[in-house]
Amino acid sequence: MKRVVILALAGMIGIGLTGYSQEDPDTSKIRIGNKKYTVIVDSDKDIQIITDEDGDMIVKERESRYHKKPTRKMDGTWGGFEFGLATLTNADYKLQLPSDGAFLDYNMNQSYGFNFNFAEKSLGIIKNYIGLVTGLGFEYQQFMLTNDIDLVKFSDGIGSEPVDLSLNKNRFSMCYLTLPLMAEIQIPVYGENHRIKLSAGIIGGLRLGSRQVQKYEISGEKQKIKTKDDFYLRDFRYGFTGRVGYGDVALFATYYPQTMFETDKGPEVFPLTFGIHFGG
Repeated sequence: MKRVVILALAGMIGIGLTGYSQEDPDTSKIRIGNKKYTVIVDSDKDIQIITDEDGDMIVKERESRYHKKPTRKMDGTWGGFEFGLATLTNADYKLQLPSDGAFLDYNMNQSYGFNFNFAEKSLGIIKNYIGLVTGLGFEYQQFMLTNDIDLVKFSDGIGSEPVDLSLNKNRFSMCYLTLPLMAEIQIPVYGENHRIKLSAGIIGGLRLGSRQVQKYEISGEKQKIKTKDDFYLRDFRYGFTGRVGYGDVALFATYYPQTMFETDKGPEVFPLTFGIHFGG
């Protein structure tokens, strides 16, 4: 207990308090009970306490008053939610379907993509201004078909057959697990927390499921037909993705240069999704 009291008093002396008597600016003497102690604060801010009777010494290193400001970690533009339009391009990069893909005609206003990027890992290469970003996410795309058709897997590829129904909705959708690898540059504008962010890289997708959902009415009663199939869609696909933003909001675009369907199993159409990103 006495040792604790001595150290506490020494700490007070070290920050400017004087004790019993003071011989110079760095040395003070104090008395506790019948014992006298000499307190010396050296240039390294270490405190030495020496008893006058037996020469015992207690050394205490003063804690620094200054704390190094923690370095801001790289926070990439991936994690969060994304919503945008889902479209299909032809081999000439135009938003037009090829002649053999006319059965896939869709309503662009009701066709969209939704991404939930639930995991992110960022690695700063040049401090927290330039680095690499990766993670995991779910990518959902739906195309609202305009024709009253069933999508059918024929032996030579995907096709369609007309249905004897007046469909209210004819939705063709798919879901992928995605893994990106992007390079990112961040430019501070108003302090470290307000940055312009530019990122671009590659992205891979593993198909988790796909289906066609048809909704219609018979005698005023709503009906629904769900068909789950692979529809000759690729089980794995790769593409390019990029983001341009400020703070926690960005614009994004993802393009897949592979055909949406397996080789020679469907029309040459290429998925393109673009929209807005909310998150890191």
